[in-house]
Amino acid sequence: MVQKALKEVQLHEMRSLLVSELPLGAKRRLSIAISLVSNPRIIFLDEPTTGLDPDTRRQLWNILQDVKKGGDRAMVLTTHSMEEADVLCNRIGIVNNGVVQCLGTQNRLKQQYGGGYHMFINCDKTKGDKVTQNIVNFVLAQLPNSKLLREFNCQLHYQVPIDDFRAEIFFKQMENNKNKLAITDWGIS
Repeated sequence: MVQKALKEVQLHEMRSLLVSELPLGAKRRLSIAISLVSNPRIIFLDEPTTGLDPDTRRQLWNILQDVKKGGDRAMVLTTHSMEEADVLCNRIGIVNNGVVQCLGTQNRLKQQYGGGYHMFINCDKTKGDKVTQNIVNFVLAQLPNSKLLREFNCQLHYQVPIDDFRAEIFFKQMENNKNKLAITDWGIS
């Protein structure tokens, strides 16, 4: 059972290391493996990717999605990241002061409360002072009705109106310009 759990979270090759020798992302994966050992029907996760770099976060999301695929387990997680909730959850509940304010699928909640899609962009701040401004200009040219909600430390968060968004066209533009703009990771939910 332990070996199976280690394989599920891609830690089988590191099984001989002490926990103190593992990098942060591997420690997070180990905590997921521990939660899988008894093959529970429900897995509770509290902020599973907080503090992880974008690549490690995506890797952990992929692992959690694979764990979910079996269909015989339910996952309950807490997160402040709507992007994470969108990637990992079938239903989202929003809690304020300990009270569930709303519950539903991502699409239903976005239609009712969200005002559109949310786009998250991470960039490489070591590529110069104008990286963020270049991305802002690019997004404004592609999605003129989008709204920059937050920008901090080369991380941008946009709200994109549903009516204004043409996924196929935008995805191609984004992928074609990703390296030029020093974008390390991006997603839309």
